[in-house]
Amino acid sequence: MLGPERYGIYSFALAILMLTAIPAQVGVPQLVVRETARSQVTGDGGAMRGLWRWASVAVLLFSGGAFLVVATLTLWTHSFGESNRVDTLLAGLVLIPLMAFTNVGGACVRGLRKVLLGQLPESIVRPGVLLLLLLGWLAFVQPKAEFSAERAMLLYVVAAIVALIVATLLLWRLRPEELRANPEPVYRSSEWRSAVIPLALISGLHVVNSYADLIILGLFRPDDEVGIYRAVAQFALLIIFGLQAISQVLHPHFARLYAIGNKKILQRLVTTSARAILALALIPFLTVLFFGGDLLSLVFGSEYTGGATALVILAFGQLANAAFGSVGALLNMTGHERDTMRGMLIAMGVNVVLNVVLVPMYGMNGAAIATATSLFLWNAVLRHYVRKRLSIESSAFRVG
Repeated sequence: MLGPERYGIYSFALAILMLTAIPAQVGVPQLVVRETARSQVTGDGGAMRGLWRWASVAVLLFSGGAFLVVATLTLWTHSFGESNRVDTLLAGLVLIPLMAFTNVGGACVRGLRKVLLGQLPESIVRPGVLLLLLLGWLAFVQPKAEFSAERAMLLYVVAAIVALIVATLLLWRLRPEELRANPEPVYRSSEWRSAVIPLALISGLHVVNSYADLIILGLFRPDDEVGIYRAVAQFALLIIFGLQAISQVLHPHFARLYAIGNKKILQRLVTTSARAILALALIPFLTVLFFGGDLLSLVFGSEYTGGATALVILAFGQLANAAFGSVGALLNMTGHERDTMRGMLIAMGVNVVLNVVLVPMYGMNGAAIATATSLFLWNAVLRHYVRKRLSIESSAFRVG
């Protein structure tokens, strides 16, 4: 509906908002999953209630501050004559608090081991509502009005509002018995703050690492190339759909097994899940490897076939990502988030440097090389820390 150029404008603006929205949650979702799972194991409803209240206040403060900073900078940039990208960014500013609260609500539900329901607002409702809105526009409005990047962003905002409402209703309905009795909230603020700082840095570094290629590409290359690369990068994520889905399920189980000291079952769960993740990745990887250009043309249109080489490069990076298993989740859920932060910092530094060096010369293919390299490096470093801290092999290739 947008075409490569307007999709590039939309993607660049959305990348800036994502870069701001996730760190604005100050690492709270990961902390909430871990500590909610622990509180449920011990039956400590007061700690759970205190955690959820503390998390809500933290997200309100930090996302509100991020909103004000980005709004001020965007309006200041707009005053110097910037148009399409800035207008699209302004249209989506409210996504910063919306996405922050939705992610925290989903984290509360996942911490209760209702993993599928915890993913519902972010993974099903938001994209599902956006799809319905796009189809409605295509059917009833498109003949009368042009579909711009700014209007696409406004539809995304509407979908995000619906997702937040669903997350709130789910959390209210699924609150455990410990909370229905209205226990006195217990606040462990100093403990949570000390834990959330590295988790916040991990979140921020992860988002920078995820969007560095797109943002740097947008600084050096035209909007249509940004749009093609964004479509290619999204397509490559199909290779790790198993990793994304299974990792969400594993989070509370990792925390629970580590809390009760059952390392033998934890190793078995890690190995089984890593092999399942790799098996699920092989089919889309081989499909992309042999039919990548044809798939891009079929799904997005012939204008996007120029991204076939970048797609293959990213596919190799994502296959390596799948083969290492849920290394980040394993470290974060066992209290070793500082090791995740170190690995992410190394990978982000390499990613940014490689993008700055390669993108001006090779465009989207350079961005793909930088991203694939950083994915492999990040996973290799985290696997080292998992073996060192937990004496567990995280990859799919464990023998025995």
